[in-house]
Amino acid sequence: MKYTIFSGCLIQTRFPEYEKATRLILNELSLKFEFIDTFSCCGSQIVESIDESLLYLIAGRNLAIAEQRGIDVILTLCGSCTYILKKTRLKLQDEMIRRKINSKLSKIDLTITHPVQVKHLAEFLNETPIIQRLKSKLKNKIYLKVALQNPCMLYRPQRISQIPPTETSLIIRLLRECGMDIVYHEFQDKCCGGTILAFNKNIGEPLVKKRYEAVNKLNTDLFVVGCPNCQLVYNIFPSILDSKMPPSIFFPQLLGLAVGYSLQDVGLSRNIDFEKIKKILKNLPQS
Repeated sequence: MKYTIFSGCLIQTRFPEYEKATRLILNELSLKFEFIDTFSCCGSQIVESIDESLLYLIAGRNLAIAEQRGIDVILTLCGSCTYILKKTRLKLQDEMIRRKINSKLSKIDLTITHPVQVKHLAEFLNETPIIQRLKSKLKNKIYLKVALQNPCMLYRPQRISQIPPTETSLIIRLLRECGMDIVYHEFQDKCCGGTILAFNKNIGEPLVKKRYEAVNKLNTDLFVVGCPNCQLVYNIFPSILDSKMPPSIFFPQLLGLAVGYSLQDVGLSRNIDFEKIKKILKNLPQS
């Protein structure tokens, strides 16, 4: 199988450490993946709100590029990217829609024949042969109490995600394998509010502050996310909104630490709470 990582736009510009940690995990699992530097933004939110046909063209182009390069599975890191690419892949089953998109893609020498599979990293790592291989690579147990925010668009709507509505524990399962105790909070499986915060502060700010209040009551060591929009909300915005949160990090960074990489290796030095994180993870390799 041949894989590629679709990092979208936000990860490349704000959180490259998320992709870096993901690459380390894939290398550790001896999985072949190819870097594609011609992917674009998936089109979520902005294009999606203006012109749905243009959204399918943009996302279709990304799928066509992957197909042209012989990719079997696109691994996504963002909830929104996962949703848009899966949604487009489903739409492309309609021959009429596929013909319309291909007529435009042909102008740039691209075509879609068999749309490539799309899986969020958490979804992929939970597949039986993959998680078994990951478990065999674990070297460090991380005995911490953590809370998390599930990428909401990873799971919904179910007709697009194809993940059973009762199965919202993909990231939880991975963290537990590494020794962590997961503490539930009422907003864990709901939207983080990042999109609303970006477009309407009057609604968004009170909404995300409710999430901060709920998490702070848990007295956890760390907060864990699997989407760059969530990291903006839980890592960047608390200081802007004069709020407090435990340090927030990406789940593959914790997986990387568990298989033996250092804090520097997985890119935690880029985190604005790095000094706090170093103290929390003082028993693990720092560099």
